[in-house]
Amino acid sequence: MKNNTKKYTKISLGILFALLCGIFLFDFFSHNPQNEGLFVISRGDNILQVASSLHREGYIGSRIGFVLTAIRLGESRKIKVGRYQILKGTTNMELLDDFVKFKSVPVNVMITPGKNIDDISRILSHQYVANRNDFLGLVLQSNENEDFYTALLEKYSFLEDKPIGSGLEGFLFPDSYLVDSNASSQDVINQMLDNFDKKLTLEMRQEIKRQKKSVYDVIITASILEKEVQTIEDKKIVAGIIWKRINNNYPIEIDSTSAYQQKLANQSIGSYADMELQYDTYARVGLPIGPICNPGLDSIMGALYPKDTDYWFYLSAPDGETVYSKTLGEHLIQKAKYLTL
Repeated sequence: MKNNTKKYTKISLGILFALLCGIFLFDFFSHNPQNEGLFVISRGDNILQVASSLHREGYIGSRIGFVLTAIRLGESRKIKVGRYQILKGTTNMELLDDFVKFKSVPVNVMITPGKNIDDISRILSHQYVANRNDFLGLVLQSNENEDFYTALLEKYSFLEDKPIGSGLEGFLFPDSYLVDSNASSQDVINQMLDNFDKKLTLEMRQEIKRQKKSVYDVIITASILEKEVQTIEDKKIVAGIIWKRINNNYPIEIDSTSAYQQKLANQSIGSYADMELQYDTYARVGLPIGPICNPGLDSIMGALYPKDTDYWFYLSAPDGETVYSKTLGEHLIQKAKYLTL
């Protein structure tokens, strides 16, 4: 009886071994379905999750075959996070080689002028470039990232006059970035700050000093211009109005700063009570406490080279035209003409 049991056990193990070998050999020599496209391995994905995603998206014919191949080659724990271009008929062996050797496709990330830190965090998260919460924790300068900020201050001189704890809003230069798909949030932030460092030329830095302004104040002004007006000429004129009002101890009275404060409050970024007065440019004299977005080069140039005019007021008409006024009376007439329904 015992001999028969041993015999059946050997037969069962033999059949199982044969099946496993058959699956492995089939997987080793066969091609996968004729699907091609971009495949993403996200942070935290294990070999089973990757196999399921590959099968669901039509890149492999057998989940078991893919997993067995990975185990057989000792690569089940070596796959790397990234975005991979998969061609038609790619075998499991070739897929694993790409995943292990990190033959990933860089991600083209487009950040347009006027995006704030929350907008950028969502773009990066959507494109699997960075974890949104990690990114926000860094750009908002949370206490646990003091070492990171110390390194930034040592590397980038344009951050020297930025108030402690104010974060990086305004300095994440809007542009098209080719980002390594395995880049960390810190890598992406450094890439954006490197770009800002190049765009803010020596001539521009000298002009800021000549005007006895700070880089931070110029960027705050530029962020307002980015939200308020469109053309470089209008940006220069509005910058002139802003600085003239500040120099004459008159509130700059700009709606976009309050809108920014409200948006951050709605998204639970920062303390609403702390921000309420800091961004209310009707109630306070001077610039808001910080930038309200990340401005493009035209807005920075407009803030740096303001145009002196007789205007004290402006408004944006529904068609995008900027309408200027020299007196409050003129401004009220323009508001009635362009903004009253």
